[in-house]
Amino acid sequence: MEKGIRRFFFLTLLFIVFFSFSTDLSRRQGGGFISDGSSYFSIIQSLAYDYDLEYTRQDIIRIKEEFRVGPLGLFLKKGADGKIYFSKSYAYPLCAAPFYRLFGTHGLLLFNGLMLFLSLLMGYRMLMQYHPQKNSFAFALVFVLATAIPVYIWWIQADLFNFFVMFAGLYFFFFPFKNPRWFYVSAAFFSLSVFSKPSNLAPIGIVYLILLYRKHWKRFIILSVISILLCSALLMVNYVQTGEFNFMGGERRTFHGVYPFEKPGNRFEAGFKMTADNYWERFFLSPKIVILNMFYYFFGRFTGIFIYFFPAVFILILFFFQRKIPEDWFVLAAIIVASLVFIILDPTNYFGGSGSVGNRYFLSIFPLFFFLGYRDRIFKYALFPVVIAIIFLSGTYLDSLYQSTFARTAGMSFPIRLFPAEKTQYQTLQSNENPRAFGRLVRDGNRKAWVHFINDNFWPIEENSFWTNGDKTLELFIAIPEQFKEFQVMVKNNPLPNTVTIQIEHQMKKIRLAGDQETTVKFKNLNGLDTKERNVYYVKIKSDQSYCPYFSDPDNEDKRVLGANIHIGFQ
Repeated sequence: MEKGIRRFFFLTLLFIVFFSFSTDLSRRQGGGFISDGSSYFSIIQSLAYDYDLEYTRQDIIRIKEEFRVGPLGLFLKKGADGKIYFSKSYAYPLCAAPFYRLFGTHGLLLFNGLMLFLSLLMGYRMLMQYHPQKNSFAFALVFVLATAIPVYIWWIQADLFNFFVMFAGLYFFFFPFKNPRWFYVSAAFFSLSVFSKPSNLAPIGIVYLILLYRKHWKRFIILSVISILLCSALLMVNYVQTGEFNFMGGERRTFHGVYPFEKPGNRFEAGFKMTADNYWERFFLSPKIVILNMFYYFFGRFTGIFIYFFPAVFILILFFFQRKIPEDWFVLAAIIVASLVFIILDPTNYFGGSGSVGNRYFLSIFPLFFFLGYRDRIFKYALFPVVIAIIFLSGTYLDSLYQSTFARTAGMSFPIRLFPAEKTQYQTLQSNENPRAFGRLVRDGNRKAWVHFINDNFWPIEENSFWTNGDKTLELFIAIPEQFKEFQVMVKNNPLPNTVTIQIEHQMKKIRLAGDQETTVKFKNLNGLDTKERNVYYVKIKSDQSYCPYFSDPDNEDKRVLGANIHIGFQ
């Protein structure tokens, strides 16, 4: 290792240590949690102090002592014995618990930082076996840091862990160790990866087929046996602890604000039921949804890997212009299968839900791209992903904790907002974390529709209509239980002469209005997205003029900046 590179890794490690111990995670997060962090933290503290997965009153006391807001979105289940257990995979908490027991929440930041550090180190060591050190070092940095991954250092949940264990498993699988027994360490990481995210079984299984292709029968059998034994041990611990192999099995509920055992009257049944029962009865997939999801997977505003994980796209493109060996096609197959598992089997939430910065489920797939054609990697354009990261993710890097807390921020910012919003994900998008924006019921006579605002450029709904926020562009999805032949958009202008542009799907109309004028604009022959239960349409509205009653009328206390008032009707 060159002296300069060695210094970089030393200083990076030093930074991680001092960053971890100088940062009060609870205070920085306002005493609350990010996304599913409350569930994972709850398991971490239980394993660290009680050495079990059972939820008790002592758990909620400890959690609230550390994070005063409480574990919003806590997942619990009731076992056959009547006791309550945590209902998330304990793979990440098991590895993080020693750090928490020793150093508190500082230890969790340290653990996350070390996973990033070791991923960089493994990536560098992997490439330098086949390429010059400087190229290997630079590309490892670009792969890990020119993405949304650094943002996840704040997250007390399994996503960064899923990236790390998959990366480490692939590293030990492919690295040419002098002592061949190190190869079998990959089984430990792969087993943790599968237990943490069961869908990882598909791509890992394809990677194992490389051993059969190479006719390494002994290695394949031993690695498979070790993996099966380790996965079985993880499942058995869950069974012994909770009475079930499936950590999401049983009667599963989520809790917000009111928690069992916190007060004498707080019952488990008060939680919101979260179950996979009748999933296949509710499951719906169409060719249009598959095609849209494949497009959004790459270019979606809130989830697209082109925006949040461009090195993956970059490697994929270069792969087709470089020399390949047969094993590379197995890795490509693993990438395709892993992606399709989410796109097809979870078509309404392939990315991790409204709390995600980008596609957090992709973090367990992303390491596969690093090992796609790594022996013959092209470095000529390796800085291009840095340029893309600067264009799209500068704001996310500089304000990473805020954008983790309010994940919709990135998708509403320039230039990311120029990309299409994911219509197929309308019920789970990051924009829905604003409660005023999610699934607001509006009526047109006896007909019902649900509005999902994609950005915050609106004022609260009043009597089935809403004002746009000044001259800012408003985007929304409107979901209707059935197809209608005609949309009738009733527009009321503010007191100033104005031009209002309205777009529904691909039809756009521009209308000029006098002050306070009202008119109706009709749209016909529109084809929305059929999601079985509802038809979803994309709507975009732009008022050229802004008007604030507070500054225009001395007696008016309304401080809203108004554009146009909109009511959407349909026939």
